[in-house]
Parts: sequence; C-alpha cells; structure tokens
Amino acid sequence: MRIGPKRNWAVESQQTESKEDEKLVKMSKKSEQGVTNIDFILEPEQFDELGRTCRLTFDEFCAVMNKIADEEEAEWDELRMKDQVNITRDAILEATVLKYVKQEYGLDPEKFTGRDLNYNKRYDSEGRFIGEALIITCMHIPTMAMKVNK
Repeated sequence: MRIGPKRNWAVESQQTESKEDEKLVKMSKKSEQGVTNIDFILEPEQFDELGRTCRLTFDEFCAVMNKIADEEEAEWDELRMKDQVNITRDAILEATVLKYVKQEYGLDPEKFTGRDLNYNKRYDSEGRFIGEALIITCMHIPTMAMKVNK
C-alpha cells in the first residue's frame, strides 16, 4: 500500500481530453439500439472564447426570448427571480452553442428529436473547482421521423 495523495483519475482524464481537442465545443457521440446521443461540451474556460467566436444575432436572440415566453408563460409569475434568470441564461447559452455546432460541425440541431442541457463540475490538476462545463445532449431516434401511410 502506498502512502501519500491519491491520484484523481477523473481530473486527469478531463485534462487529457481538453488538451487533445482544439475545438471550443467538444463533440462526443454514442449509439445504442438505434438511438444516437451526441453530447456537445463547452468547458468553463471556453465560455469567453465562445462569446468572441459565435454570437446570436438580434433576431436569433429575440427568437430565443419568444420561445421562452411561449414555454414558460403559464408559470412565469410563480417562478423565483433566480429561476427566471437561470432559464433565460440556459436558453441563450444553448442557442449559442447550437449555432456554433451548426457552423463548426455542420449538424442541424432542428433535425434531432430531443435535447437536454446539464452542467458538470470541473476541477484543475490540484483538485480545485474551476467551474461548470455546459453539456447539451442531442438525441436522434430515426424511427421518430418515419411517416405512416394509411
């Protein structure tokens, strides 16, 4: 048995992945039983760079705000201000990342059957918290795009 600090394999793995990929938003694709999940990952240190590289136009921004208004209209007044801010922030970030994905990877986010947005904590090599990575998971189920003729 060794005495001393334990190696944190998760932290080392994160650092290796971030050094290998030069794109701002990393793509990770997994397929299982006909369902394809694609994760688009924006690391915490890349947020500013994404803002310099890809921005929503005014019309795109307005479309995002209108989408939020349509989806959240019924319970908007019941939400805490913190929740309203988080919903708005998440929608703007998601739209910006998906615009970058369309430009860089040539994938159309509208073609996916489902999307999910999550945050994952990230740490540096000494184990200090450096921020949260934004992870947008897009799901594609080919059978859902199928037409049924009578």
